[in-house]
Formats: sequence, C-alpha cells, structure tokens
Amino acid sequence: MFVMRKVFLSTIFIIFLAVSCGETTGDKPVNKGLAGFQVEFAGDFDLGSPEHRIDNPEGGIVTTINITALGYDKKPVSDYSGEVEIGMLYGENGDIARVTLTNGYAENVGVIMRNCLDYDRVIVQEVKKHEGEEIYEPTGKIGVSPVFYTTVATISAIQGTVKGAKGNPSAFNNRNLTLKDREMVVIAVIEGGFYLHEVGAEDYSSVYMYTYSTPYVDDNIEEATSLPVGAMIESANGSVFEFFGFTEMSFPTFHPVYENKDGKRTIKIDTSLIPEPKDIGDILNDSDEMEKHEASLVTVKNVSVAWFNENDSSFIEYSQFPLETSSGASIMAQTLYTAPLFNAVAEKPEEGNTTHHYNFTGILKQHTSARPSTWILVPRDMNDIECLDCK
Repeated sequence: MFVMRKVFLSTIFIIFLAVSCGETTGDKPVNKGLAGFQVEFAGDFDLGSPEHRIDNPEGGIVTTINITALGYDKKPVSDYSGEVEIGMLYGENGDIARVTLTNGYAENVGVIMRNCLDYDRVIVQEVKKHEGEEIYEPTGKIGVSPVFYTTVATISAIQGTVKGAKGNPSAFNNRNLTLKDREMVVIAVIEGGFYLHEVGAEDYSSVYMYTYSTPYVDDNIEEATSLPVGAMIESANGSVFEFFGFTEMSFPTFHPVYENKDGKRTIKIDTSLIPEPKDIGDILNDSDEMEKHEASLVTVKNVSVAWFNENDSSFIEYSQFPLETSSGASIMAQTLYTAPLFNAVAEKPEEGNTTHHYNFTGILKQHTSARPSTWILVPRDMNDIECLDCK
C-alpha cells in the first residue's frame, strides 16, 4: 500500500510539473475579429516634416480621412460594422465626432484639426452604446493616423486662451511643448522661476517658466551663474500647466543664446528688447483684455492702497493687498518677495495714516481665488514702486 501511494503521488507531481512548464494540449488560441483601425489621410494631404511644417490656420486644418477596420492579422475585416469616435492626440476635432463603419470601412470622413502645435495625430476609437441610454463607452480598439507636423509652439500661441472658461486657460494645458524659432528675452527673474517674453508679440506675449528654484545656467560656460534679466533664450521646453488660472510652463529646460566676449563664452544679454510696461488702468475690469497681458510687464498709475484686513492669511502669508484707482477699479499687489520694504499697512486709509498715490509697475499674475481682484501685480523690485506725493 505504501509503494502504490508513493507511485500515485509521483505521478501527480509529474503532471503538475508539466502544466507549470507550459505544456498544453489542443490548438493554440487565436485572436479573432476586430483588432483596431487603419487611419489614413485622404487625397494628397501634406504631412509636413520637422523641417517643412504645414500651415495651421486659426480655424483649424480641414481635411478628410479614410478608416479601415483591421483584424489581428492586420488585414481588413470586411464584415465589421460599428461606431467610432474621432479625436486628436493633442488637439481637438471640430468636425464629425462619431461615424459608423459599414463593411469595415468609412471613406472621406471630415475632420477639422484645431489647436495643433508642433506635431499631432488623428485618433479613432471604437465605442459602444449602452442599451437604452445615450451613453457611449470606448472598447479599447483604436487606430492612429500618421504624424503630421504643424507650426512650432510660440509663447503667444500657448497663452492664447479657451474663451469662457474660468481663468481663460491655455488651449494647450497639460501638453509638453518646445518654444523656438522666435526671439525671446527674460524680462524678470524671481526665486522660483523667470518670465519669458516673445519679442515683437503685442498680445499674449509672455509666460512664466516655473523652475521651482532660482534659475541658473552652467551650460558650457566657465562657472554657473544665475539667469540674468535681459538674457536671450534660444529655446525652452516645459509642460503647460494652469495654476488657478495662471499659465505656467513647469519644470522647464532652456538654452540661452551665447556669444564670445573677450575670449569668453557668455550669455547674450539685450535689455533693449524688454518691452515698456503696458498701462492697464483702463482695462482692470475687463478680464479678457487683462488676459492678453498675463505674465507681461504692466503698470497702473495714480493708485492708492485700499483698506484690507492685515490679519487675513493672504496678507500674512503672501503680503497681498488691494490697490485702487480713482475710478474705483482694483487690483491686488504682492510685495513680500520682491519689494518687502513697502509698508502697505502704513498706507491703509485709516485715521492717523498718510495715504499716498503711486505708479505701480511689475509682472501681471492671475489667481482665480484671489479677492477682491483675481489679478495680481508683482513689482520686480522697489524701483517699480513710484510714489507721486511723498516728500
């Protein structure tokens, strides 16, 4: 009996080993049916290239595509019928959102490819409707078009906004982009980053590059140096991010323009390219117009400090306080990091205080939760605060 049990157990062990080592019986399973889609541009659509980029009109690139259902053998599935949604890898499709494939094919489907920068693709994905409901869910079966190359990213394109949305966010929010092929100059440097201006652009001309620490350069120069105001930037890369309505490029890498001076390789500096501050006194209540100057150099003239609660956290933590024009319009100011010697409490319109009038200049920021104004003026230093009636 002992010997028979031992033989039986040995047989079970051998079978276990065979199964665990992947030995199976029968035919190998084969995937059947729809695997995905082939997406092709119809006609003679020009894909462009990194060296030759296609035009990108304001209303979008208008074209058509052909969609073919493919099986796991990469051959057309001629008996397939189903619905697909058409979108973009980065941009958005402004034309037909959903089409039906019949006999595994849909021809000359219109697409309007909007908000495309640098490069993009059209994406097609199968969707199925919930029974009795107007809800469509993707099945995971997709297809992508060939890459096409459009206009490179610029500051003015990134700062262009989605109208009507709170804080007017960038149309390219959450996308990693590279700025190049434009003259760009550093207009301000702060502890956590710097402000970059696109030379020649009138509106949406500047953006905040959030480096998370004081920006410095050690790229092929004799010693590391803080990034100077007026530095010319050849290219910069970062991820577009909306921080309470304020457009930033986070974790950026950047490459200054270099020149040789006295036999040394140095960063090219041209402060003459820093634009004159824009007077925004007449547009403080027009958010769309203010948005055009976000992250730019601006000024408000003949303003005074309005009453505020000095025990409020916005003042204690960030030294934010309101400025008021003679017409009653307001904008917040923040002086903690860049102009800490300005005594806003002493300027409050209270008994015993002497209220002065100022021209305030600086960088225009936005914070959608700030009150009474969502717009914040940050002077670069004390020189940006000009008292008009101080003795």
